[in-house]
Amino acid sequence: MIAVLILGAIIYGYLLAVKPHVIAVLFFTITIADVNFELGGLPLNIRAIIGLTLFARTLVSGKNEHDPGFFLNSNILLIVVFTIYAIIVTAFYDLLTPEVIKTSALTLISIYCGYYYYFQKGGMDYLKLALIIAGFICFFDLVFTYGYYGQFPVQRIYQFLLKVPIPVDEKGEFVEVINHNFYGLICGMGFVYLLNDFINKENANKLVLLILPVMFLGVLMSTSRSTLLGLIFVSIFLISRELKHRERAKKAYMLISMAVGILFFCIFVFTTLQSYLNVDSDFMERITFRLIDEPIAVFNKHLGMNYNVQSLEAMDWREEASRDAFEAWLNLDFVEQVFGIGYWGFVVRDLGHSGLPPHNGILFLLMDSGMVGLAMYIFLIVNIIRRSLQLTKDVIPPLVTTLLFVIFYCLGQNGELTSSITFLFIISLIAENTLIEQKRRLQAT
Repeated sequence: MIAVLILGAIIYGYLLAVKPHVIAVLFFTITIADVNFELGGLPLNIRAIIGLTLFARTLVSGKNEHDPGFFLNSNILLIVVFTIYAIIVTAFYDLLTPEVIKTSALTLISIYCGYYYYFQKGGMDYLKLALIIAGFICFFDLVFTYGYYGQFPVQRIYQFLLKVPIPVDEKGEFVEVINHNFYGLICGMGFVYLLNDFINKENANKLVLLILPVMFLGVLMSTSRSTLLGLIFVSIFLISRELKHRERAKKAYMLISMAVGILFFCIFVFTTLQSYLNVDSDFMERITFRLIDEPIAVFNKHLGMNYNVQSLEAMDWREEASRDAFEAWLNLDFVEQVFGIGYWGFVVRDLGHSGLPPHNGILFLLMDSGMVGLAMYIFLIVNIIRRSLQLTKDVIPPLVTTLLFVIFYCLGQNGELTSSITFLFIISLIAENTLIEQKRRLQAT
């Protein structure tokens, strides 16, 4: 084992010194796929080690002549201010832990490396590759779970192979496992980004047509309704937009045919999984309930039609939880409403009377950092998306639709809006806007 670790360290050191972009893709991949574990009793986990060494490598590299400077961008400064502000509020309420500090520091390192390597490559290639690999990791984790365990929670292949211990409670049930919705989110992000990228490019790589069904199947297998609805809305918007352009209508019709084909392909594969893999029948009934019965009941309820009350569960509960969370925020002191109650303060105070977060990303952010933090975040997102649409005009950048997709997903989730994953795509859009502006200034001179 020691020999393997030494060999791995040598290979890693060589790649870091000679081909740091490979380490950058690795770091982005494990960040997006949320792959992490302790290594040999070291004080830092594997993601922190890779992030810190990659950051150190950027400091000794020559500055890219097209890079205007990380801290010279007002949007980036706003991200830094927002992060520091969130830490201060959290510390004020005695909720600041070493884990929160490490997570915040690693998020800042992630966005620095994302910005740096965007300009090193002059585009999204490194992060795009990382997103695809992360999507496949999440997809195969789902396949592994269906085939080997036959029920949720999702079990990860790398933990199984590396024998990474997973904590269990007194009942022998897994704790600290990643919710299955996460795997749908990553596959959904991959699908949305690749679909938009395929639409925008005249000579798009046909390999994308093979990857899209895998990403969509991952969404179905995760049973994430938030992801599925967001994916459907974004796809319909993108395809309908293409239909308005006569010269691009042919590609739109091809995409519609492809979408129908992907749907039937995924349904076929999904049913095949049930027949040949070690999947518990109750588990499959649960999946059918989550993907079909419950959404139909919720839609019928809001349309004033007859519905099966027994089919209302998580989706209806999330709506109620969000409503209760907003009422809890209204009952806070004015100062707490303005500045927030610190990271995870909603759960610590048990304001939802359930020991759970509000299951609404906007409310989660409002609780943590108050109206000030939420205003900073909204200003940042609106500013960079508006600027991107101004610069690209007739074309919608994949980064924009991916960010909108994540925001839609978070309406029924929690802290993903301020995760390292989301900030990686935010910083990439900032870098993309900056690079386009630079090129236009050069063309004007």
